[in-house]
Amino acid sequence: MMLLTISISLLVFILTIIVFYGKGKTIDTKSRRLDSIKKRNQHDLDDDFEKPFFQRVILPVFTAVIKRVSVLFPKSKGNKTEKLETSLRLAGLHLAVNEYNASRLVFSGAFILAAFILTAFTRLSLAMETLIILLSILFSVISPILLLKTKIRKRQGAIANEMPDVMDLLCVSMEAGLGFDSAMVKIGERLSGVLVTELNIVHSEINFGKPRREALKSLADRNSVEELKTFVGSIIQAEQLGIPINQVLKSQAEELRIKRRQRAEEKAMKAPVKMMIPLVVFVLPVLFIVLLGPTILQVVKQFGGI
Repeated sequence: MMLLTISISLLVFILTIIVFYGKGKTIDTKSRRLDSIKKRNQHDLDDDFEKPFFQRVILPVFTAVIKRVSVLFPKSKGNKTEKLETSLRLAGLHLAVNEYNASRLVFSGAFILAAFILTAFTRLSLAMETLIILLSILFSVISPILLLKTKIRKRQGAIANEMPDVMDLLCVSMEAGLGFDSAMVKIGERLSGVLVTELNIVHSEINFGKPRREALKSLADRNSVEELKTFVGSIIQAEQLGIPINQVLKSQAEELRIKRRQRAEEKAMKAPVKMMIPLVVFVLPVLFIVLLGPTILQVVKQFGGI
């Protein structure tokens, strides 16, 4: 009886889908077209309300607080300031040193305040509360530095990975009869990414009257990626010697793809070694407990009875 009921239910479900599928698809298409028309005629204020709460409320308040606090920091120059400016530039953050220090101060203050509130509303021992506060202070000081280094590493890796595709499109565009500047515009239309954004900046600088050589050198200095420095040096040298740029781009794109494949193989070879640490620390002890635990308990029970 149960099998018959399940079969009838499935049959009714399948028949319902077959009968109403076409009509439902038509209604769904109409609703999507109406939504697109509404969004097309929607006011900019409505677009702002569609943004997430973090972008609408929290981020503007945090930015305003940072600007207020950054005024309190004195403008100083030195090796540390220059290194920090270089790190911010490599990370792609359009922030001044004062604004970065202010953001660190605001983040640390908010995190430490949250730790104080947590310890105030929980019944913990004095030693545990002190440990939580010290760990929160340590985390709030170290985490912005680690995040900045991680962002620099990810950005440089993204530039190195995007270079072969960008160079291929440059080569194809120049072989089709476009100049170098027009080929950079074509890349901005076809591709997206960190390197494409940097090339758009180079094109804007050239349009504003900056020589191409200086614009390309500032591109290499601004990002500090070895592959990009080699690319810029090759283009400058090809222009000086009169060598066709597309031939240089072809050879470099092949070389960069070989390097990218070698980096992937290197990471794949390192993966088993990195997996050994969590395997030894977390997996093997539990496995030993499950396998040897009952045996050990039986041995202890027998010898304990003796």
